[in-house]
Amino acid sequence: MKHLISLALLGAGACAVSMMPSFQHHPLKAKFMHRTFAHRGLFDNLTRCENSLSAFSAAAQAGYGIELDLQMTSDGKIVVFHDEDLKRMCGANLKVENSTYAQLQEYCLLETQEKIPLFSQVLKEVAGKVPLIVEIKSTEQINRVCLKVYDLLRRYSGDYCVESMNPLVVSWFVKNAPQIMRGQLATRFHEKKAAIPASALSNMMFNSLSKPHFIAYDIRYAADSKAYRFCKNCGALTVGWTVREGDYETAKQLFDVIIFEGFLPPVKF
Repeated sequence: MKHLISLALLGAGACAVSMMPSFQHHPLKAKFMHRTFAHRGLFDNLTRCENSLSAFSAAAQAGYGIELDLQMTSDGKIVVFHDEDLKRMCGANLKVENSTYAQLQEYCLLETQEKIPLFSQVLKEVAGKVPLIVEIKSTEQINRVCLKVYDLLRRYSGDYCVESMNPLVVSWFVKNAPQIMRGQLATRFHEKKAAIPASALSNMMFNSLSKPHFIAYDIRYAADSKAYRFCKNCGALTVGWTVREGDYETAKQLFDVIIFEGFLPPVKF
């Protein structure tokens, strides 16, 4: 029995170590604290599409922080787009990573005249007016994508942080740009992704690699997540996504930072 108890304690300790966030106090934490960030910009998908220059401009003018998604085209351009393919937003059966930037520019976002923007265009448009949460979508070309993203960010004078669902993407910044505030995105995964058990990803058991300054957790599952509560109690900055109007009051109690969509909350709470 003693051996079983010892093994159980060792196992619990190993789990705790694997979920441990960074204890480093990042200087940008205070600037992000209690801010609201517009999910994919301030869009309505009628006149302003998600992840479009007009949505980012509207968010910046209103004073909201901005959350956005990055991917790389087949010719090495970093573009701002969420989905793997263009079906939903452009009605085209093309995958972003298999298409050149010129091919993507043949299509408009929904019924507007707007195109998929380059990340460099977005940085020029926002120009440091509001902070950015930069999500790097999971990819097999981690080194190439992260290096290109970092090359753009290191020349940008505004406030920003990076995050990803893929802990290997986040850990790239641990090794190569540790000065950048970084976060681990998580939700309740229901299937394996990239041969990693869903439970390991859901419980952020790769935080020992990604050493996140903040945890960005799906608001639908955060209250029931022991891993989320553990990281919060360890002092990690907490970010909730994606918050709708009916979730706002609850989200204010759960999270330090809110990523919202579909309504207009205060710029700070």
